Amino acid sequence: MNILVCNDDGIFSEGILTLANILKEKHQITVFAPTGNRSGFSRSMSFHKDLEIRKVDAISGVECYSVSGTPSDCVKFAVTAFDKKFDLVVSGINGGPNLGSDIFYSGTVNACFEANVENIPAIAFSNVALSNFNFKENAKTINAIIDNLIKLSSGKYVLNVNMPNLPFSEVKGVKLCPAGVCKYSDGYVSTGDGVYRLIGEPIKPTEADFGTDVYYSAKGYVTVSPLSPRVNNVEVLKDLEDIKF
Repeated sequence: MNILVCNDDGIFSEGILTLANILKEKHQITVFAPTGNRSGFSRSMSFHKDLEIRKVDAISGVECYSVSGTPSDCVKFAVTAFDKKFDLVVSGINGGPNLGSDIFYSGTVNACFEANVENIPAIAFSNVALSNFNFKENAKTINAIIDNLIKLSSGKYVLNVNMPNLPFSEVKGVKLCPAGVCKYSDGYVSTGDGVYRLIGEPIKPTEADFGTDVYYSAKGYVTVSPLSPRVNNVEVLKDLEDIKF
């Protein structure tokens, strides 16, 4: 397959290096990734701004390009303006979880949604730790499941994969499950005159989260959640279809 690899942590991050080295063993890959960290950029695009695209020597044996913009910029440029056609987009490995409602903020996941706009299947990989990421063990997990993920992938949805920061032998298994809701002990603290910083820690899932990616991830499972880029709430539309304006 011809695969586009991207991320939101930057083209020289350990996560994308790990991912690219796994995929290049069986596939033809090309990397387009931001020049630096773009975590939390969601679907942000660089409208009315110049994009600087530079070929860089980032990953041995792989054609790599740095992009001055966002993760979504990387994918949009690669699939619409580059001289290759891609069968699949793979994003990550992100340093940090992209579980549940956090997907709305994630540059890693939203880069994949940009692929879906062009009907290209996409898979996002994240390590759920907050620090000291064990990407080498994640590589073993990806090697074990990537062929099945590719078979499951579709241009109609993104496969969002979150992996425990555990030795491969200690991973409980793989759960195909819906995305849940991430809760944090969020709060803003003053760091100066009129200056604030958002801080907070994840709140441990409860039984109310049972069956979701948030719940299974906390139990040591790899979670795989199919996510749609479509924003229509079909159920509500049906409920409101008799409303007259």
